[in-house]
Amino acid sequence: MNQYIVKMRNLLSIVLSVVMLTAFAQQPKDADVPEVVQKNFNKKFPRAQNVSWDKVDDNYKVDCIFRGRISYAEFAPEGDWVQTVVDQDIKRLYPPVAKYVNEHFKKDKIILAEKATRADKQDYYYVQVGKKIKGQKNLAIFELFFDKTGRLQKIKKPDGFEDMTIPGIDEPNTDIPAKVISAWQKRFPKASDVQWTTTPHPNDTVDVAYIASFVYRDRETKAEFYPDGKWIETRAKYEEKGLYAPVVKYIYENHYDDDLVIAEKVTRYDRKDYYYAKLTRKGTFKPLVFELFFNKSGKITKVIRPESLRNEYLLTVDIPPLVARKFKSRFSSAKNVKWETDKGNWVASFTYRYMPTTAIFTDSAQWVQTVTELDIKKLYSPVRRTLDRDYSDYRVTYAEKATRKDRNDYYYVELIARKKNITPQQLGLYFDKTGKLKKDK
Repeated sequence: MNQYIVKMRNLLSIVLSVVMLTAFAQQPKDADVPEVVQKNFNKKFPRAQNVSWDKVDDNYKVDCIFRGRISYAEFAPEGDWVQTVVDQDIKRLYPPVAKYVNEHFKKDKIILAEKATRADKQDYYYVQVGKKIKGQKNLAIFELFFDKTGRLQKIKKPDGFEDMTIPGIDEPNTDIPAKVISAWQKRFPKASDVQWTTTPHPNDTVDVAYIASFVYRDRETKAEFYPDGKWIETRAKYEEKGLYAPVVKYIYENHYDDDLVIAEKVTRYDRKDYYYAKLTRKGTFKPLVFELFFNKSGKITKVIRPESLRNEYLLTVDIPPLVARKFKSRFSSAKNVKWETDKGNWVASFTYRYMPTTAIFTDSAQWVQTVTELDIKKLYSPVRRTLDRDYSDYRVTYAEKATRKDRNDYYYVELIARKKNITPQQLGLYFDKTGKLKKDK
């Protein structure tokens, strides 16, 4: 008789015996079981109930109730633990196993489900399914074996079903190291729909890395591992509305008309986490592709874009490091920074202390000047007095202050006539740093 059918009957008998025993029943001990085996069993299964020993080949097997579950374990004669098989709730199967059974045995009855944890790391799931056959009283029993990732590995068919096609059984499974599988399962419990691939790895001591693609917490996810099971990184896919707010803000401001292809949050073992977004823009012959990289705080750190667009607009990441550092030291709280070049200089436009500002730096990172837009209601008093006295027929529409390295600071004001019969209709006035009018423009 099949050993799994025997085991099932043994387990059912244990359940019946539990009902008849009191809570204070003593655990029976078989005098033929080596002391080292019993000692290791007690250590691994403290306070196990309804213990019953038997032998399977040369090993000692034990049936018991442990932590409320029917359990079966094997030990070698020397006392080494071999495996543990635990009864599973058929309504709460491991998601990949449940998915397969629901898809291919939907109308059939799940009789028994177990999870086997083995010392050799070759863990597996076992499911018995009963198929009702027309004209027959007894169910046809199928035994399904899944690896630790939930992929079907083997099936035992009942007599008369040898030619039945079982989906998934003929699909080759990638040979994934046990340490990789264990590390993946521990990190992503209850993940489903896993598929494994390999990728070349630049590390001199590692030829390939293993990549698991799966669904975790309702999100498409990829995780990369070294052959020894060490986790490298995880890439979780996000919709735009679920992305980190600073990343969404940057995309909205700089790529409003572009199409988001993919957005991911990348978590790494070295803690150099980042966000990644890939976008496309309609081109003349083919779509233009943008790849954006943000650090964990949501700041743009790298952009890969078509060379044809490189000079169309500059980004903070395009600026020479020395210029960028000088800018940051001078305007540490600057926001919405955009760059361009002008006559060999680097020009930054940004918001600083709530006011639109422009700063110019040379290629050698020397600051040239800063121009800050002013609140026209709070002009420098000497400038305001001159305007009120000599230009009362005009109103101020724009004002700025320029601070220069050569100390030739100035104020600039734009005016528009209050009446149509005044000539000229517009004026541009420059004032020195003391507020004295320099010239009309």
